[in-house]
Amino acid sequence: MADFTLSKSLFGGKKRDTTSTPGNIAYAVFVLFCFWAGAQILNLLVHAPGVYEHLMQVQETGRPRVEIGLGVGTLFGLVPFLAGCLIFGVIAAFLRWRQRHQ
Repeated sequence: MADFTLSKSLFGGKKRDTTSTPGNIAYAVFVLFCFWAGAQILNLLVHAPGVYEHLMQVQETGRPRVEIGLGVGTLFGLVPFLAGCLIFGVIAAFLRWRQRHQ
């Protein structure tokens, strides 16, 4: 994986060169624990008969069933994501421009 480093800090703080090995190990153990717990839950759902079907039951209350197609899901999922990325990019560009001109 590529390592990206910035020559200057975006917010002008002190650059910290030391890494926290115990913190990295603790984070890795936490992530592995989360994966293990998720795998155990999925294993339970797959091997227990009827549990998944029971959890996925939808209570019919007379409301119409709405199914969202791929186009609508893309429109309402991708467009807000791209708009948020654009706003974040504009803010980052403005902060960088302001830092260079001071």
